[in-house]
Amino acid sequence: MARIAVFIDHDIMVRHFVLSGVLAPLAERHDLVFVFPENHKRVQSDLGSLGLGRTRTIAVSPQRMYLYRRLYHATVLRRMRRTVKSHREATRRVWRELLGRSAFWRSWLCSWSLTYPLYKARMLAKIGDNVALSALLEEERPDVILHPTVLEGLFVSDLVRWGERKGVPTVFIMNSWDNPATKAMLVGHPTRLLVWGEQTRQHAIRHLGIPADRVVCLGAAQFDVYRDRPPESPEAYRRRLGIPPGRHVLLYAGSSKGLDETNHLLRLEQAIERGDLRNCFVVYRPHPWRVYPPGEADFYARPWRHVVLEPCMEECYRLSRDGTRMRVDLARVEDTHSTLSAVDAVISPLSTILLEAALHGKPVAAYLPDEDMKTNQHLSTVASMAHFVEFFEQVDCIKCERPDRFVADCRRLLEKTEEPDVGEKLMKQCEYFVEPSDRSYASRLHGLLDSLVRAGSYARG
Repeated sequence: MARIAVFIDHDIMVRHFVLSGVLAPLAERHDLVFVFPENHKRVQSDLGSLGLGRTRTIAVSPQRMYLYRRLYHATVLRRMRRTVKSHREATRRVWRELLGRSAFWRSWLCSWSLTYPLYKARMLAKIGDNVALSALLEEERPDVILHPTVLEGLFVSDLVRWGERKGVPTVFIMNSWDNPATKAMLVGHPTRLLVWGEQTRQHAIRHLGIPADRVVCLGAAQFDVYRDRPPESPEAYRRRLGIPPGRHVLLYAGSSKGLDETNHLLRLEQAIERGDLRNCFVVYRPHPWRVYPPGEADFYARPWRHVVLEPCMEECYRLSRDGTRMRVDLARVEDTHSTLSAVDAVISPLSTILLEAALHGKPVAAYLPDEDMKTNQHLSTVASMAHFVEFFEQVDCIKCERPDRFVADCRRLLEKTEEPDVGEKLMKQCEYFVEPSDRSYASRLHGLLDSLVRAGSYARG
């Protein structure tokens, strides 16, 4: 039995790695302690309700996080100099908007080859050791440290520093699709970085500078449920939503930022009424973290004949509309699985759900109209990022780039559902992005941790 310290620093990691159940088998065979930040806005989950067994919390110093963040800004800007032009320019736009003009140029100057080594040394000296974290780990004496992460956060750098100093292996698990392409490592690399597939393995090596032998393709923990049958059958799902029999079902999966999605849905409703989209019904799934643009009509302010809002997202939608949502919504992955299994095709304004839908063998379209790309910095930036650029290159995804083609592109999308073997083709294309396996994620993770523990025990004598 090994001692494993699992560090969780965000509610989304609770959703993808705790509520998904992928870590539960580890607790059955090993001594696990879960470590969370103490009274921090990133984690608002009720720890007592998670059934984790032994948990601990640790105070996070705002001053340390501020200094780490400043170093992180300069490191990302330094790293992006080695990326392709479209990705480099998109990253610069993100950081200019995020930091503001003055702070951006300060970080830019600190990222130069002559200034960065001195700046990094000075910042790390100011940051110093994390005394509280070191004390906790000395007390727990873990054989391995496991950290699901977006590759920047509350624990990343301190865990790498402590693990290297003590000879304890650190295993980081990427959480989101863009992590290896958009983040930066500040103080060395984990013993192993677990990525989704070959695409993110290449990104980790190229963008993060992690040695190839430290990067392991293990699939996506949050997608492991997609290997099983959905909790609700497609037939039962359609009956529950009141979808008339025999209709082609189009899922409009919303974005987290700024589009007038009610207007898009209205255009689809009117097209179905006119007969431009025959035999079609639309399910609307708003993004769980959505920011609503000024002037957008409330979905519930009008009657709909051919469009329904997905029931499991109703409460989140209403709370977001009236401004009373207090936390990140932890939408169940099982519900997403049932939805994607029940619909025929998916259109979305640049969301990971495009990849998830293709993994289900459902034809996909990315909504990228000029009118919105010019006014929506988020969309235009994400479309230029390496992870989406490569997705468009390798997956048969329709790109809806003109507003006057929106309905026609949706019609083309539904026509693709009739093509022979379209599902098998899409799933095969997705193997580059998410490593397939006949074994569960938990089983593969367990095997990797066991090998590290055995190697560590042998090395320590």
